Amino acid sequence: METLQLRNFKDFLLLYNQISETCFKKCANTFLSREITSDENLCVSNCAQKYIHANHKIMEIFMEVQPILVQKRMNEMNQAQAALEAQDQQLKVEENPQ
Repeated sequence: METLQLRNFKDFLLLYNQISETCFKKCANTFLSREITSDENLCVSNCAQKYIHANHKIMEIFMEVQPILVQKRMNEMNQAQAALEAQDQQLKVEENPQ
């Protein structure tokens, strides 16, 4: 369980760093002052909100599609397994004709 929590934390930090870098590059226009201007503050807020909203939407769709993909993959594996078993059975019949 600890490794799952660590992985989730790493994913969160990666996302946070991506948002920070993207919004900084987009919104930091001037370095004439140490203070963040109101325009920059608004830009960063809007940028972060859009990024987070997009991420939530992507995760929502992923959660809908993931079970379908897993089921499809399981069906493919079951079909491959059945084909291998049939092939193995055929080889046994050919080796021991009675």
